[in-house]
Amino acid sequence: METTKFNKVLNVAIIGAGNIAKAMHLPNFQKLDSFYNIYSVADKIGSNAKSVGEEYGTSYVTTDYKEVLKDKDVDMVCISTRHDLHAQIAINAAKAGKAVFVEKPMAMNKEEMERLVEVLEQTKIPFMVGFNRRFSPYAKKIKEIVDNRINPMIINYRMNAGFISKEHWVQTKEGGGRNIGEACHIYDLFNFFTESEVKSISAFSINPKTEQYLKNDNFVATIKYKDGSVCNLIYTALGTKEVPKEQMEMYIDGKIIQLNDYKKLEIFGMKEKGIKTKSQQKGHYEELYEFAKSIKEKDGYPIPLWQLIQATEISFEVEKKIWI
Repeated sequence: METTKFNKVLNVAIIGAGNIAKAMHLPNFQKLDSFYNIYSVADKIGSNAKSVGEEYGTSYVTTDYKEVLKDKDVDMVCISTRHDLHAQIAINAAKAGKAVFVEKPMAMNKEEMERLVEVLEQTKIPFMVGFNRRFSPYAKKIKEIVDNRINPMIINYRMNAGFISKEHWVQTKEGGGRNIGEACHIYDLFNFFTESEVKSISAFSINPKTEQYLKNDNFVATIKYKDGSVCNLIYTALGTKEVPKEQMEMYIDGKIIQLNDYKKLEIFGMKEKGIKTKSQQKGHYEELYEFAKSIKEKDGYPIPLWQLIQATEISFEVEKKIWI
């Protein structure tokens, strides 16, 4: 499908008006009103859909997302439902000719992902997964440095994720667990920095002695890339909120780059200055801007499809290995 049909202010239907939509996507769509118009809201809880619709002045609200797919005036959907619905709604939306922005994860298993990719390749609709971190000012600054590298790099990323109970929906079949549901963010970031295909993956989890901790939110995953780079993720719920959630160290060509929770970037071994901001800058606004820009100027894929697939496949392989 030609992206020229989207070369206007896009009427967006929100499918799933939960926390991420309310906190991030809706305010950012509103700020980007030269690209997007919040046209309709679909949420399984009618009172929630009504409340959000009234706040943003939408044309209508519904409890059935299929209504917005039938609406010829809807150009794009923003899918922010619970994780187990992402792939099928994206498939249905693509078949209906809508541009698709879907929150991570892209899919919950390989079969889902392959069905979605097949439809995307057939329809050619603009498509993006909400891997926002690569669009943050911090990641963009780091990318400028690593693009000039000579050697492979070593990256160590620590996700001090915090404890959530095994009864929380993220830990159930609806969420798929925190490796598939959240760690995929970091696998995408590794892909972004290396721009390389994966060579091998290893992963090890703890063996909990108490019932509250799970294996798939306490693990270490190491990805070796074909360019020679090695990227390591420590993901844990064992820590404390007294320490920042996300920290990264990168070792490259005699330099060390340290990222502290998307509030501070320090660069050692070169004259390049770092960045410091009062609030976290994790790329939520920038990802929507880049999606609109890509739709209007390129192919509608600000993240290459192969990288979306690879980040998702990494999460599946890590999940297998940590349950061994």
